[in-house]
Amino acid sequence: MITFRNVVGYLETIAEKHFEINSFHSGQLDEVDINKLGATDYVILYAEPGTVTINTGVLTYTFSIYVMDMVNDQVLGDSPNNQRTGRVDAYSETLQILQDVINEFKQSLYSTSWVDGEVLLELPITAEPFTARFDNELTGWTATISLQVNNTNNLCIVPITPNS
Repeated sequence: MITFRNVVGYLETIAEKHFEINSFHSGQLDEVDINKLGATDYVILYAEPGTVTINTGVLTYTFSIYVMDMVNDQVLGDSPNNQRTGRVDAYSETLQILQDVINEFKQSLYSTSWVDGEVLLELPITAEPFTARFDNELTGWTATISLQVNNTNNLCIVPITPNS
């Protein structure tokens, strides 16, 4: 059986193996002290647990996934060939990273994925852009994902004295 800990572990492994993600955090987003994170922590993959649906044969975990970066509003170079790194670039780059994370789950049947093949990602997924104003301006995307795994519903393995 794939547990909650396993699913969080898949997300953490994806963050560790992805070349553009520098840190992973999970829990309730409002409990994070964003101001204590340094520039080397970004891009961040953040997983906020949501509901779990327990059904016959299926367990569905729901997570709000955030991919976020600090906005750099510098303008580099001379016009008209200046390179603007700012909110548009942050949106573009973090959306691509979010797609990479989703692809790890969507293509989990392939041996190159870091996710167990028994995890089924429900599609479609809607992503929403955000910009949060802290001491540093965080920009990125959030999406709610639902992951289905087998639920054996087996009374024989419950750690309880049986009714005899």
